Amino acid sequence: METVKKIVQDKVVLVSVIFLSLLTFGIIFADVLSPYDPNKQEIMNKLAHPSSEHFFGTDLLGRDIFSRVLYGGRVTLLLSFFIVFLILLMGIIFGGISGIFGGKIDAIMMRFCDLILSLPNEMMSLCIIGILGPSLLTIILALTIVRFPWYIKMIRTEVLNYKTKNYVIFSISSGKSKFWVFKEHIFQPIIRSTIVYSTLDISAVIMSISALSFLGIGIQPPTAEWGRMLNESREIAVVEPWQIIPAGATIFIVIAMLNYIGDAVAETINETSSE
Repeated sequence: METVKKIVQDKVVLVSVIFLSLLTFGIIFADVLSPYDPNKQEIMNKLAHPSSEHFFGTDLLGRDIFSRVLYGGRVTLLLSFFIVFLILLMGIIFGGISGIFGGKIDAIMMRFCDLILSLPNEMMSLCIIGILGPSLLTIILALTIVRFPWYIKMIRTEVLNYKTKNYVIFSISSGKSKFWVFKEHIFQPIIRSTIVYSTLDISAVIMSISALSFLGIGIQPPTAEWGRMLNESREIAVVEPWQIIPAGATIFIVIAMLNYIGDAVAETINETSSE
């Protein structure tokens, strides 16, 4: 509770949390809040400038950009949260097993992680999507595979650190199962640092999803997605530069706010731990 109070006292963090909460609310309830169908084309009204009728104007096909930003967030932002949650869950399960049991299980797990991490993340993602074809499921699979080994190694390191604590050694020597020891003594402290890292990692996942869509191998049209919107507006960016602003600014602001929140949480937790 004290940690939350310290974080909220930072006005920039508070503004960031409020903005992201409102944006998430708007994304979830885009069906109600969106003034237009994001995929409805009105060629006669294409490239309309921002107005009271179209807050962010319309794109090359006459689609309302504000509506597409809201619906695009369902893919970019909510998908990023889901992928990071999935990675975090896998990291806790496999990293916890590797660290608490050790032995051959730990050796096999670490060799597997070393193999994945020895390959360039971006190249591996492109190869997976190139082989399986662009789709929502493929993006989830590709980004999860290239990222979850980091969490396994990080959580394993945390578990090994806590295994040297006297109260953990005593619990193991008194006959408690390793699963019980992990649940009672190790899980809660390691989840703090892991959540901090995962908050920062959401920004990287957003960038990856947007980059894949911008390259044309991520989310496919007509589905609205922020990176895809940038791709669609780049051809006319010279004559209509305002077209790239809504999606580009949204990506920039969301990533900046998530990074600031993550840094503030990490700093506050470190200060609390040192007291």
